[in-house]
Amino acid sequence: MIQQNLPLSGSVQVQCAYCQGKGRDRFGVMSPQSTCQACHGTGTHWVTLPLIDCVYCRKTGISPTGTRNPCLACGGKAVQSQANRSFSCPRCGGTGTNQANGLYCYLCHGSGLVDSAS
Repeated sequence: MIQQNLPLSGSVQVQCAYCQGKGRDRFGVMSPQSTCQACHGTGTHWVTLPLIDCVYCRKTGISPTGTRNPCLACGGKAVQSQANRSFSCPRCGGTGTNQANGLYCYLCHGSGLVDSAS
């Protein structure tokens, strides 16, 4: 789950899950020296609190579609801002995945949560 001892609001810097904080392309497709396409070589991301784990990529930061790209739902961060989302998504059932095409659920943007029970 998410790191403990985080403040309840504001923003925090987290390690890039896609490149594992190294700032380099995790797969070395273009070159071993290519910068990470998720964090642009910084190795970190700023995210708005409170956070939830990205259920679409299962906290890896890698797209689960079989491509060597950052997760479309979290952008390679492995976490998403929870904002006011507290209800399970009625469209994907909380999985974050659109069962029809395997992409992230457009209603909850891959988080598995929505802001209202409707």
